[in-house]
Amino acid sequence: MAAAIAAAVASSLCCIGPLIYLVFGVSAAGLSGIEKLGWLQFPMIAVSSVLIIMGFWRLYFSRKPFCRGSISRFQMLCLYWIAVPIVLAFQLYPFVLPWLLEVLE
Repeated sequence: MAAAIAAAVASSLCCIGPLIYLVFGVSAAGLSGIEKLGWLQFPMIAVSSVLIIMGFWRLYFSRKPFCRGSISRFQMLCLYWIAVPIVLAFQLYPFVLPWLLEVLE
């Protein structure tokens, strides 16, 4: 789950840094080079999607779905379904945000 979230965050690095600075009104001149990471967006989206699918398969179809530790299956399912919308939000916001801003104009 953590790897999928990290990959989703990495896929949106080219856009999230300047957006955060813009929201808080700080100059983003120091982050002007971060859009050079744009080529990583699609590979990281693919990695995070594969990891989410693997997590789904391990939780619902695998014979050994999780480690027998201090966390129950119910807790693992809750964590999974909390992580999925977070990953989807990070994956999709660079595509949805421009469309949404265009619609709201």
